[in-house]
Amino acid sequence: MLPIDPAGRPEYPPCAPGDTVDRLGGRDVPDPYRALEDADAPATREWSAAQRRLFDRLRDDWPAVDAFRAAMTRLTAFEHLTSPRPAGGLAFFTVRGPADEHPALAVTDPSGARRILFDPHRHDPTGRTVLGGWTPDPTGALVAVQTAEGGAEEYTLRVLDVATGRTVDEPITGCPYGEVAWSGGPEAFYHVRGGTRGARLYLHRIGEHPADDTEVPGAASPADGPGHGLGPDTGHDLGTSTDTDTDTADGPGSELDVLLGPDGRLLVAATADGLSSGNRVRVADLALGTPEKPDWRPLTALDGGWSSPWPATDGLLYVLTDLDADRGRILVLDPAAPERPRTLVPEHEHEVLESFAVLDDPALPVPLLLVLRSAGGHGRITRHDLRTGEPLGALPLPGTGVLTDLTFRQGGHEAWFGYSDPTTPETVHHYDALRGTTEVWRAPGTPDVPAVLVSELRCASADGTEVTVLLTRPADRPTGPLPTVLQGYGAFGEPQVADYYAAALAWAARGGQFAVARVRGGGEHGEGWHRAGMREHKQNGIDDFLAVARALHDRGLCPPEGLGAFGQSAGGLLVGAAATQCPGLFAAVAATAAPLDLARYELSGYGPYWTDEFGTREDPEELGWLLGYSPYHHVTAGTAYPAVLLTAFEDDARVDPLHSRKMCAALQRATSSTRPVLLRQEAGVGHGARARTGRLAYFADVLAFQAEYLGLSVRSAGT
Repeated sequence: MLPIDPAGRPEYPPCAPGDTVDRLGGRDVPDPYRALEDADAPATREWSAAQRRLFDRLRDDWPAVDAFRAAMTRLTAFEHLTSPRPAGGLAFFTVRGPADEHPALAVTDPSGARRILFDPHRHDPTGRTVLGGWTPDPTGALVAVQTAEGGAEEYTLRVLDVATGRTVDEPITGCPYGEVAWSGGPEAFYHVRGGTRGARLYLHRIGEHPADDTEVPGAASPADGPGHGLGPDTGHDLGTSTDTDTDTADGPGSELDVLLGPDGRLLVAATADGLSSGNRVRVADLALGTPEKPDWRPLTALDGGWSSPWPATDGLLYVLTDLDADRGRILVLDPAAPERPRTLVPEHEHEVLESFAVLDDPALPVPLLLVLRSAGGHGRITRHDLRTGEPLGALPLPGTGVLTDLTFRQGGHEAWFGYSDPTTPETVHHYDALRGTTEVWRAPGTPDVPAVLVSELRCASADGTEVTVLLTRPADRPTGPLPTVLQGYGAFGEPQVADYYAAALAWAARGGQFAVARVRGGGEHGEGWHRAGMREHKQNGIDDFLAVARALHDRGLCPPEGLGAFGQSAGGLLVGAAATQCPGLFAAVAATAAPLDLARYELSGYGPYWTDEFGTREDPEELGWLLGYSPYHHVTAGTAYPAVLLTAFEDDARVDPLHSRKMCAALQRATSSTRPVLLRQEAGVGHGARARTGRLAYFADVLAFQAEYLGLSVRSAGT
């Protein structure tokens, strides 16, 4: 049990506040726990060790830890596959078996025989190595594979021989997460090094040492500066995914993405100006220059938006962009006349355009464009005439769930996509345009999913904006109050979707309700929804979250002392701000790997690259935005705060653990509540992907913490 002082408050490891005050933007900004920023200082190490002992002691008394770990294990015990990428008659994809610690890279031949090409656990039995981006060459002879260790955000690139699995070149180090652009065959590829420290494009020829790689000039204009953006689909989001990795919406991709057309002639580079401000696209016809010195031509008609280009077999560029279209549209342009792009698929009234696929097999009566859109977290795929954009109908789907990972065979007639919903793990489906059929490509198996009721709730935010929340609760409790965990994210245009979420199912199986709020700042309704919750509008997303919390109370969906908040990374910032602004709404709050000191967030980790999303302390007006909701600066002495669990990953290169340490110390000193403020520290892992065992243990701790302080019983409901 937690020791109690004579005043009836919990006793915490001592950490006296200091008198540090920064003068910023003409105002004094106190920072009483600045000393905890130095992780290696003896006093910090001693304090952190005491916090670790405190957390371990209390966790040992939570009766639901083992039950939640067992439930999460069963609910994720299925084979998880990604959509395949065809190359040279082979299909490449990742697979994680029911008991595997990490996804492995696999390949199948035309007969369907599967073979593992790279298994991170076999490569490193300690479990610290994770798989990053990977790209087969067009012939399927070689595949470039990225790996990273621990919490590192820089990857090592290896080239494997597909027939033997052997490494054929010296590893290339210092790469950001991403893929390579093969030169039309297995002889050479373009790749990026440098990441957020200043990306550079290189040409690597197979058989040569990486030190001899040629730096390719001109891919990014010097005016762009050190970018920090991402291309689409650069990682696995923790928020609502079966893999339960920490989110990658805020990293760790490269600010420079490169593509090469199917004939090895059209080279395309997209350089990000920032995570939230758009990118710039350049194109080079290698027939008019050389591979080492392309004759780059800027596509200025795309400036001002996020654009994802695709060079197709017809020599044209197909571009998904939010330029002048918050919910996205598809343009087509001729690289020989790039100043005159043509809208092929216009912006939809309420659906967000997520991705597309080009099916241009000459055997097709009409070349096809497949368009994947989402609305309110639910997806659909429509068919269009590639030449005119004319709609030709929709693909049949197994339900109204989430669609992801749309891939296709270049110059072919096949496409693949993932489907999931709240009770169905992601299943890969195959579309054959020649036969007009859609069927399951590989089924993941069926875990023992509890009987749940999934619904949506709508409520009005402070300014009248309608906000939706996804509810998952036991099927035998369709109405009435239940201990409820409310999760949110609300940043970087990242949507919260209705897919298979083991944590929500595990909570509902034990008699609780799990709620996921779709607040402004996310991407649920396009870029306009994102902009409405970023920078000076950040409070909108917090207001949305608070409005959902109040609606859950007011409509009798949770007990008076039965609402918890949960967020990770930028979602941890969201719930930290909500809890410091309205602590009485919540009985328990769990914030993981969250930036919580907004006056200093840009001085560590990936903070310098998020100023487009949040603002900068260097501008007095923007500093005012930050201090307006910074959780660390809104901790008030004598306030009865809810139970708080702050989780920090000690090797987190994106969000420095200093944020959780300082917030923990501030809350422990300030709270007048008998509910504990705890710091969960995990060594050897970072912000992104890690071993399955560690992920499940983390979720078991978070859910058991919520159960302890929301009054959820330890009843079993089939899991």
